[in-house]
Amino acid sequence: MTEKPSAAIRPAAADDQSAILDLAVASGLFQQDETAVLAEMLADVFNGQLPDHHWIVLENAATVIAAAYVAPEVMSDRAWNLYFIAVARRHQGRGHGTTLLAHVEGVLRKRGERLLLIETSGLEGFAATRRFYRGNGYEEEARIRDFYRAGEDKIVFRKLL
Repeated sequence: MTEKPSAAIRPAAADDQSAILDLAVASGLFQQDETAVLAEMLADVFNGQLPDHHWIVLENAATVIAAAYVAPEVMSDRAWNLYFIAVARRHQGRGHGTTLLAHVEGVLRKRGERLLLIETSGLEGFAATRRFYRGNGYEEEARIRDFYRAGEDKIVFRKLL
């Protein structure tokens, strides 16, 4: 039986940046050399360049153990993208990701947003990620073959809010 999350969700602060980058690697979904793009995304949000973009963290005992990044889809009617969601590997399987995702959906729903899109890799190593999205009510909407590199598809999931 998995334990219930007993963690607090809050908007990320500028001083959470290094914890979020560490989490990206600790989640097992990102390599150390892939965090440069995440660092730029974080800096742009916290420098005020992207005021409609939001980083959210879930912390347990004052330690960031999960994070999400959501932003509006440009030139759409209330469609949003979840660009990042990760839970530290040692905290996975305990409901933290589901709790954080439900929080993001709830905030968007209250704002009157309409649609949430999520993209991920089609590689076998991301099978659990795809099961997670399906288990949270997301439907596979599109597959773009060889998107990230030859042999690695991009899979887009969607959920009406």
